[in-house]
Amino acid sequence: MADLIDTVVKTRNIAEEIAAQSLLNIDGISEIELYERILKAMSSHVEIFPRGWYDPPRDGISVLFDRAPFGRLLYDSLRNLEYAPSPTRLFEKESVGGIYFSPVNKTTKTLGDIGFTLYRGDNKEIKEHLRKSYAVVLQIAEHAEVGMSFSSLCKFASELFSANGLKPSRRAILSSDQNQSLNLGHSVPGASGNEVIEGDSFEEIKENIRTKRVHFINTEDFKIPETYAFTVESRLESATDSNMPSASWHFIVCFDKGKKIILNNFQEIFKVVEMDYMNIK
Repeated sequence: MADLIDTVVKTRNIAEEIAAQSLLNIDGISEIELYERILKAMSSHVEIFPRGWYDPPRDGISVLFDRAPFGRLLYDSLRNLEYAPSPTRLFEKESVGGIYFSPVNKTTKTLGDIGFTLYRGDNKEIKEHLRKSYAVVLQIAEHAEVGMSFSSLCKFASELFSANGLKPSRRAILSSDQNQSLNLGHSVPGASGNEVIEGDSFEEIKENIRTKRVHFINTEDFKIPETYAFTVESRLESATDSNMPSASWHFIVCFDKGKKIILNNFQEIFKVVEMDYMNIK
C-alpha cells in the first residue's frame, strides 16, 4: 500500500513540474496555447499517460482566463463544452486564470490531479482573496484525520467558509446523490490497495476511475481509513464582494498507515508566475 501512496505523491510531483514548465513566459498566451503546452509536457513524461482522465474537458485539461467580472470562472462543470480552451481568451495583466489537469500513473493507474488559480495584476483585494481561499482549503486538508467521516469534514468546511466570508461557487449536483449540497472532492481510486483500477485501454481506465470514486460530499458518511488518498478541492467566492473572482485550489490528502501527507505542490508554480504574495507559511 505504501508503494501506491508513494506513486500518488510522485504523480502529483510530476503535475507540479508540468505546470511550472508550461507557465513560463505566459504574458498574452491564449487558453488554447497553454492547453497545448500542458498536453505536450504530459506526453513527454513516460510515467504517466499522455492525457488526463477527467475528460471532457478535452484530454483532461482545463484552462480558463477571464477579466472582471470573471463570469467564465463561474462554471457549473468543466465537462460543459462552453468552457473548452479558446484561442481568443488571453492571459493579460489583470486576468485571472483557472488551471486544472488530471494525470494518471501508467503502472498503478492512480491519479495526481492538480488545480490552481493565477493572478499577476495589481488589485490587492484579489490577491488577498486568493490568499484567504487558499488558506481555507488548506485548513480543511489539515483538519482531516483517520476515522473522520467525509460528512463531518464537510460540516467543518462549511463552518470555515462562513467564518471567513466565503461561499462555494456553483457546482453540478452529482447524479449519485441528489441531496448533497457541498462537494469538496473525491477519493483517489486504487490508492488504498483494496481495489484495482482495471482496463485494457485508457478509455476503460478513465471510466473505472470515474465510477470507483467515493465523493467527498456532505451526505457521505464514509470514514477515512489508515491508508487512503482523496482530493480536497473547492472554488470559493467572496460572500460580501461580488467583484472578486471564484478562486480554485486542488489539494490531495494521503494517509500512509495513519501518517498524513498533504500534497499542495504550488510553490514552484507561484515562483514561475511571480505570485510572491502567495508565499503562505
